[in-house]
Amino acid sequence: MPKPEADTPLCALAELPTDTARGFELTAANGEALGVILWRTQDALHGFVNRCPHLGLPLETFPDRFLSADGTHLICSAHGAQFKASGACFAGPCAGQRLDRIDLNVRDGMIFACA
Repeated sequence: MPKPEADTPLCALAELPTDTARGFELTAANGEALGVILWRTQDALHGFVNRCPHLGLPLETFPDRFLSADGTHLICSAHGAQFKASGACFAGPCAGQRLDRIDLNVRDGMIFACA
């Protein structure tokens, strides 16, 4: 799996309200394009590669439309797979698989993707 370059800035923490998710396009350390999802829940900040394990498609059809209506899990718009904050798929065609996690660091109010 491609990894982001070390300390890639994504956005200010204040730009990602609690219970929202947002997508970003980065350049991976190997030079490839890398889609990333940031999801801020009530108690944590989560980062994942924006690629469903079922067919490798991005999760969203429309920009930044990742969350279920109640905001409790990520949904793949192509096949309906549902993912917990851990990245584990609990429903849909890839149940039992998981999203690839991206390590994050928050410094001086900014969110960074780590290599």
